[in-house]
Parts: sequence; structure tokens; C-alpha cells
Amino acid sequence: MHAMKKLLVPTLCVLLGCAGGAAMGSVTAQTWPQPATVQRWQQECVELSGLSPGAHRRDAQQIMRERGNQGWEAFSVDVAASTICFKRPAQ
Repeated sequence: MHAMKKLLVPTLCVLLGCAGGAAMGSVTAQTWPQPATVQRWQQECVELSGLSPGAHRRDAQQIMRERGNQGWEAFSVDVAASTICFKRPAQ
């Protein structure tokens, strides 16, 4: 009798789950419209090698100002490799 009770609860859960799934109908994933155009990017990385730590900071600030004036946006800074990467929409 005890073994039947242990089997009855999981069996009822499976049956109820199947009945609920059948009653629900079809399920579809949400979709998004395709963009009319795909944005293309130019990318450029600048390496700050051979400079002292204080010079790195001054040089990095100057490079970032210059690139910003040209329409570039910094998107990655790798301190260990002393590299700053920039991007801007492709022309």
C-alpha cells in the first residue's frame, strides 16, 4: 500500500502536466524584426609602449581627446598591454 502511494503522486503530476500542455496549444518564441541595415564599424587600437606610468596617462588622455574629436569612441582599455581600442561608424 505504501509503495502505491509513492507511485501515485508522481504519476498524477505527469498526467496533469501532459493535460495542461495539451490544453495550452502551441507555444512560439518571441521574434524581433530584422533591422533595415546593419551598422558597420571601423576599429583601431593604439598601443602605449615604452613610456613611464605618468607619461602613459598624459599620452592616453591626449590620444583619447584627439580620437574623440575625429568621431572615435574608446570601447576597450587593456592596462596590462597598455592598449586603448576605439570604434566609430564606418564611412
